Amino acid sequence: MLKRLSIFIFLTLSYLTVTAQKATVTGRVIDTLEKRDLEHSSVLLLRSADSIMVKTTRTNSEGRFEFKNVAKGDYKLLITFPKMADYITNLRLSDTSHIKLGDIKMELKSKLLSEIVIQAKSAVRMKGDTLVFQADSFAVRTNANVQELLKRLPGVAVDKNGNIKAQGKDVKTVLVDGDEFFGDDPLLATKYLKANAVEEVQVFDKKSKAAELTGIDDGIKNKTINIKLKENAKNGYLASLDANQGNNKFRDYGAMMGIFKSKLKAAVYGTYSNLTNDSKINRSMRKLKGEDYDVIEVGDDGSSVMYSSGGDDDEDYSSPTSGLPNNFNMGGHFADRFENNTMGIKLNFKGFDYKNKNIRTSKSEELLPNGSLFSSSGRKEDRSKNTGESLRGGYTYNIDSLSTLKIAFGAKQNRNQLNSTSDDFTRDQRGLFISTNRQTNTGSGHSEAFNGNINWSRRFKKRGRTLSIDLQPENLSSKNIEKSINQTKYYDNNGSENRVENTNLNKDNANEQNSIGTRVSYTEPLSKRWTLEAGYSFKTISSSSYRLVSDNNINKIDSLSNNFKFINFSNVGKIVTQYRVKNFSISTGMEATQTNFELKDLDKKSDFDRNYLNLSPSTNLFYKIDNNSNLSVNYNGYMQQPSINQIQPVRQLNNPLFQIVGNSSLRPSFTNNFSLSYNSFQFSTDQYISGYFSYGFTNNAIVDTEIVDDFNKRISSYTNLNGNNSIAGNVYYSKGFPKLNFRFGVDLGFNTANNQTILNFTRNKTRNTQFNLRTSFNYYTHKLDLSYTPSASFMYGKSSIGSLNDGKSLIHDHEFSATVQLPYKFEFNTTMSLSFRPANSSFDRDLDVAIWNGYLATKVLKNEALEIKLSITDILNQKIGYNRYVGGNIKSESTFSYIPRYVLFGINWNLSGNFIKNSSVK
Repeated sequence: MLKRLSIFIFLTLSYLTVTAQKATVTGRVIDTLEKRDLEHSSVLLLRSADSIMVKTTRTNSEGRFEFKNVAKGDYKLLITFPKMADYITNLRLSDTSHIKLGDIKMELKSKLLSEIVIQAKSAVRMKGDTLVFQADSFAVRTNANVQELLKRLPGVAVDKNGNIKAQGKDVKTVLVDGDEFFGDDPLLATKYLKANAVEEVQVFDKKSKAAELTGIDDGIKNKTINIKLKENAKNGYLASLDANQGNNKFRDYGAMMGIFKSKLKAAVYGTYSNLTNDSKINRSMRKLKGEDYDVIEVGDDGSSVMYSSGGDDDEDYSSPTSGLPNNFNMGGHFADRFENNTMGIKLNFKGFDYKNKNIRTSKSEELLPNGSLFSSSGRKEDRSKNTGESLRGGYTYNIDSLSTLKIAFGAKQNRNQLNSTSDDFTRDQRGLFISTNRQTNTGSGHSEAFNGNINWSRRFKKRGRTLSIDLQPENLSSKNIEKSINQTKYYDNNGSENRVENTNLNKDNANEQNSIGTRVSYTEPLSKRWTLEAGYSFKTISSSSYRLVSDNNINKIDSLSNNFKFINFSNVGKIVTQYRVKNFSISTGMEATQTNFELKDLDKKSDFDRNYLNLSPSTNLFYKIDNNSNLSVNYNGYMQQPSINQIQPVRQLNNPLFQIVGNSSLRPSFTNNFSLSYNSFQFSTDQYISGYFSYGFTNNAIVDTEIVDDFNKRISSYTNLNGNNSIAGNVYYSKGFPKLNFRFGVDLGFNTANNQTILNFTRNKTRNTQFNLRTSFNYYTHKLDLSYTPSASFMYGKSSIGSLNDGKSLIHDHEFSATVQLPYKFEFNTTMSLSFRPANSSFDRDLDVAIWNGYLATKVLKNEALEIKLSITDILNQKIGYNRYVGGNIKSESTFSYIPRYVLFGINWNLSGNFIKNSSVK
């Protein structure tokens, strides 16, 4: 005990000694002319050797700042303030330095115009809340693109697919000179622009459109990168041709050509592929969409939903994950600003033709409350085709410095065809048939849509006072016909065929919906710290649904046919208050939605009416610990009314083994969600850490009930139960070692969910828990890029009516990647993805797969514009289309079609340049 106490005292004294041996720097920033204190001046302490930021702060109301616990060494002190010339001085600190800089006098930039000032910009600096990197301060190889430049920046990482992380967060938007560069997709700007054309790289958190207008922080922020080009690189052109031909007639082609000149941007593109992986050009152009706006959306259940039109991807974008695709895309983009930058227009056109063939099989076992065990198996073959065209765009007019008018619109039409055949078999625990079903569906249809938004917004002279008005029209229509041939066989207790039921149906469906919505939002600063936001919106929807179902095109089946008219009128009121002081803000509010829903059955001459009142409270707390760390706490609650299909479902029959029955006595549910998050990024050590925790529970949750008979025939309905809740958490840590060109990351997470259902009049409580661990190691130089990413997931499922085996399963994956720059401009890459799914009590065999890919490429011609590549995917031919799952009283296996091993020979020609020639930009 005494020995342990001595060691503890020794370590404590050593720590205190080391801690005491740290330098401090203090000072006061003032205006030279007016002698006033410059509050909120940005003060940065940079390492002299490489200009890496060590500490940063802002001056207080008296213009004072202080840095504590600074290690000895040589530093640069940089101070910035709007309209003032930057102040830079060199500092040499020892362990015991206490530097008092006194009054630091800032000069107006205008006063220094007559003086000759030669000053090199810092490699890294803070400009407000934006982190700025001076591009020329980071060495990259000749002809490097922006992706390679980003890899050299502290706190920025780019993976093999071009995905970007900055300060530990995903970057979904990359701008060029503050504007979209043929859309805001990170891949296009970073791949096709040259690094030596870049003056600065700016990293910041972009607020939502609503927060930018009102000044009220809604907690929505997206990590964004803005690439500021050199003056002689703002006007240029780019073109790309990507042609890949492989064995077994696998092909991947794409071409794109564009110009950019100041605010003008125009491009055309086309792609064709029968592979599941996207071509570079398709990934680049898929984010071409219309002007974003917040849609006023009110559901049949009275729920008010607000989402942004035109999310991360174009709405027509299709990313095949299984099956054998055959996809064609073509389109064009035009954007420009004119009339002294007060007017802007953006247009995007797209035509597409998507085909897919998929063969799927399934096997499952389900334990019922009485101990019966059903084993089901099936096979389904799908052939689908979807073609269409779309036009999206927007117009912006800055009426004056305070008012803006924005018009956004979208129009599209789709045509689809579907052919499917399925066979399903159910056996009892003795292995004897109890029922089988064969079904064939063929159908075709088309749909048209038009939507738009007209927004007028104004900022008043009083800071924080804003007014915004939206008007949103929408029209949707669709028609389709379908033929369904169904045969169901039932078996007796001995497994012998008992009876056969044939159902042949022809369906003719027509739907149309027209709606108009409007929204008014107003914000008013009540005081220096208090702000009020109030809003009102309404939406009225008129729609019709006509379905004619007949038996062999002869007799109308009244019970399956319908002729409905829906009328939905909703009023939404919203009020939010925000309190903000220094680095702390809290906002709380309530949204109330009143909805009147009327359903008219024109065939039966009957009406169904329902009124809803939904309440959605919310509270968001945000604390900025310092410039690099923040903490947020959020609460959201929302009421969900039962949908019309849950109360009075429109009966649909494709398979006699599955039926749905409504429950008119359903009550609304109310869900509460709480979350806590922490983020911290240290520039000096290139270290990022984040944590997240959430808890949610639902009162009167609307859950499924199911009755399963001896033939595995299922009758589904709905009821209200308590007991649904979920907990989730995550901790992420990333550390970079710039001098070693090495980065390490670890991600640890868990989630557990408790859900209630009713199965054969017995409450079934299921609990599913999952733990995830993922680490990453990356080493990068000009010649070598190595990465290793191991991960593991442990899952556990339990059911109150009984579990199949122990419900446990484990998966661990290992991904290796290496890229080597060889002599004569050759590049070699190899990747290995190892997936291990050990046998468990539910599945008696291991499932281990090794996917090994590789390519050899070389670049030729001027500026390495032409790339010739030979690539092999799945060298070991081990890819399988297979999934398996175990949880509670169910376990299942499934297979799907996939693309086997293939070899591609390809050329990729990238041409980019500038209309203004300069030796510094090539």
